[in-house]
Amino acid sequence: MSANRVEVLCPGMIVRDGPAVLEARSTVTLVSRGDRRLLVDTSAPENRKMLTEALRSRGLAPSDIEMVVLTHAHGDHQGNLDLFPQAKVVAHRAEGGELDLEGEVIIWEGVRLVSTPGHTPGSISVLVEADETYAIAGDAIPTEDNARKWVPPGHHYDRRKAMGSMEMLTEAADVVVPGHGPAFRTAPYKERGRRGE
Repeated sequence: MSANRVEVLCPGMIVRDGPAVLEARSTVTLVSRGDRRLLVDTSAPENRKMLTEALRSRGLAPSDIEMVVLTHAHGDHQGNLDLFPQAKVVAHRAEGGELDLEGEVIIWEGVRLVSTPGHTPGSISVLVEADETYAIAGDAIPTEDNARKWVPPGHHYDRRKAMGSMEMLTEAADVVVPGHGPAFRTAPYKERGRRGE
């Protein structure tokens, strides 16, 4: 069996005017192992063409995706879900899905779902053991700025839980794929939460 691979198909972005979000499109990440493939989030409808072209450039059709993991139920993360009618959709029960995630759920070897509440009650993230350990964080960590400034997502329902989720992901992974920005290395940010920064 070949090893797990992590590829960003559509980079996420966010445009703010102070606290107001003017535009947001989530990152879409492909996780594959041999002929098994899952997507984490599907981005906003504005990224539909970019997403289909990213799949096509890899010789893939939407029907080649066996599972879509929704980190949470906001429209900028599930805006292209209709492209994948054959895929199993996995989301937390609190986000309208069927998953009741207490600990973690193993999808296949080296790929597991973890609960990362804070942004929303049912936010989940995906940890992948590949050439390095990746945390595909959704909006548990929207951008590297959140780690750099050690602040929770701008929109959150529970600051303490949000910071706990950020700390867990940062500690667990070598690389974070955030919900709305480029991937970044976690080394500069490890242990910040424990130091109370």
